[in-house]
Amino acid sequence: MSRELAVRALRRAHALEEAAARFYEQVSRLVEAPSLAAALSFIAAESRNHARLIQLLFGTSEGCEGALGSAGERIIAELERAAAQLESGWRPTPVELAVLLRKLNDAERLAGEEIYAQIISKAFSLELSGVEQLLLEAVAEEEKFHYRIVEKVAAELEARARSNH
Repeated sequence: MSRELAVRALRRAHALEEAAARFYEQVSRLVEAPSLAAALSFIAAESRNHARLIQLLFGTSEGCEGALGSAGERIIAELERAAAQLESGWRPTPVELAVLLRKLNDAERLAGEEIYAQIISKAFSLELSGVEQLLLEAVAEEEKFHYRIVEKVAAELEARARSNH
């Protein structure tokens, strides 16, 4: 992977992080349990921070469509579509929310972690500064925690739905 391709992928990751933030923010507004809503708001805020960091270091995703491959573009589209459905008034059940969270969490994990891991592993050849490399490592670690938090929220949504029946 050349530096140019890596930067294009990172710039496109900006769109992935923005789409994830929008989706998690919308879901947080539907979750009745304050702790679960707070967890999703936290993930949304951190995703926005990741997008902002990428923008500051590498620029925005404009002109970088396709840099994450077809799978990455599909994940961005799915996150945006789900957020738009929620914004338009769709109100899924807690179990449906859990399924949606898991599906998109798994997809985002594959795309996000792979991008950061590939670029970090090639940091030296990509001529990333020590600070850039460290910041990307921090984002990659935070992404792992995001996955675990969203998985836990989905499990709690399902458990609460079962206990209400």
